[in-house]
Amino acid sequence: MKKQLLWLVILGLVVAAACNGGNGPTETEQDITEDNEAEEENSVPEDNEPEENEGEEEGNQPVVSETDAGDFMLRLVSEKAIYDAEEEVQLKGKLKYIGEAEELEIIHQESPFNFEMIEITRGAELPYPLKEIEQTSTLDQNQWYEEEYIKRIAYSLDDKHADFYQTFMNETGFPPGEYEIELRTDFAVTVEEVPENHTYTTSIVIEVRE
Repeated sequence: MKKQLLWLVILGLVVAAACNGGNGPTETEQDITEDNEAEEENSVPEDNEPEENEGEEEGNQPVVSETDAGDFMLRLVSEKAIYDAEEEVQLKGKLKYIGEAEELEIIHQESPFNFEMIEITRGAELPYPLKEIEQTSTLDQNQWYEEEYIKRIAYSLDDKHADFYQTFMNETGFPPGEYEIELRTDFAVTVEEVPENHTYTTSIVIEVRE
């Protein structure tokens, strides 16, 4: 009888140990599980991050406008769509001859390019004065002739936008605002000893932020 009781006690202990071993995580397993849950709660979805970068990249992309007319192509290029106020605004005017001759001589003023602007928010026009001197340039067939924009303006101190114009000329960049920029080319080509006038335009809009 005592032997039977002893075997029953031993059997009961074995069963109890087996039950405890199969139920519930050990202390180490529980710590790992809790750490994983905490990481999931604190994690930030990665899909949200590229959206901001996409907006920044868009503002840093070049802005290009082009006019194709007959034997000529006119192109206006800004290095960026959005500038900071302290940044130099980089603009370029480009003209290409796509006719049949290997080259073509054009007659123009100081430059074949006129960069006319208006700051849309203020309604301030920024004329681009050129010296009225006759010059010539040679356009090679299918090659871009280009010039970079240089700040210049003519205005009166009595103008209501005089302070804006002074800031525009004194600073490296443009004052904050939204600028519509029209590139116009005026030139003449001599055809059978008769000057033939050509005028083409194209435009873009850029933004300058504080």
